Amino acid sequence: MHRGISRHTPFGQMANFWRRQTPSQEASPMRRQRGQMLTAIAGTLLLVAFALAFFWVPPAAEFQRLYGNGHIAKIVFVHVPLAIISFVAFVVAAGFGVAYLRTRRLRWDALGAATIEVAWLYAVLATVTGAWFSRLAWGAWWNWDPRQTTMFMVLLTYTAYLLVRGAVDEERRASVSAVYAILGSGASLMLYWVVPYLPAIQQVSLHPSGIIARGGLDASYRAVLALSTLGMGLLFVQLVRLRATLELAERRLMAASR
Repeated sequence: MHRGISRHTPFGQMANFWRRQTPSQEASPMRRQRGQMLTAIAGTLLLVAFALAFFWVPPAAEFQRLYGNGHIAKIVFVHVPLAIISFVAFVVAAGFGVAYLRTRRLRWDALGAATIEVAWLYAVLATVTGAWFSRLAWGAWWNWDPRQTTMFMVLLTYTAYLLVRGAVDEERRASVSAVYAILGSGASLMLYWVVPYLPAIQQVSLHPSGIIARGGLDASYRAVLALSTLGMGLLFVQLVRLRATLELAERRLMAASR
């Protein structure tokens, strides 16, 4: 540190913080390069997937027969990856919660919180695209289909997580968040993987998941869906990395300013 800046001044504390944040001169550029590469790969995959969806994938015959519009099947390239990734991420966040409770390392708490925040965003977008499909297929933005309802309940569960995390004092925030993430993952697994597959629910559900499961979409749909899922998955990882890094930086800055 420059001799003219005392370590007890705000500028001195900031310098100490950034020194601890980047222990070697090579580490930070390397992390940035990895992040940029991850973003570039994700963006390329998504651009290719969406270009193929618009110019190569044909209208789905089964959707044309059922809904009078075969093009609305292409919503699966956005809606399905968003929904799947969000639910998988909620379970992964529970794993980070377990890791924090076992080790008390704030890194796991930051990763868990970042994962849930980004997964919550994905779940919101999945709900919006699901409502869009509902409008095009069934004539109403919200049809109270079991799939729509369970997705909305999961979204409410993790909206509550964000509110609780923001309301709890700093000393208990990580522990409370970890426990909530673990309990919330159980609720989301039940709502997404169990409830929609109950026989009574399947009889009344209009959701086209059955069409997809029966192979009602041809190979072009499966190929583009794989590309879009991979692209959105890589984008998710990068967003979590950025958010977790910011969370840890905020905490270290607060600790340095005390």
